[in-house]
Amino acid sequence: IRKEDGMKVKSKKSLFIARAELGLTIKELSVKANVPTATISRVENGGTLSVRSAKKLCVALNKSFDTLFYVVKE
Repeated sequence: IRKEDGMKVKSKKSLFIARAELGLTIKELSVKANVPTATISRVENGGTLSVRSAKKLCVALNKSFDTLFYVVKE
């Protein structure tokens, strides 16, 4: 198990902006990134997500991890 598997991350409010720039709905991003719509909505409203899901969103949006997310200190 890699250390990052248990880490949680939050969005820098850039997730919504990056999604909007591409004209994607939450549902469209969900399909493109293979991340549940509930996860995307939760993150855009201040919740956390796994590093794995964050990386999938970065690939789908063609953005770096550091541009969109930060690691939550436990």
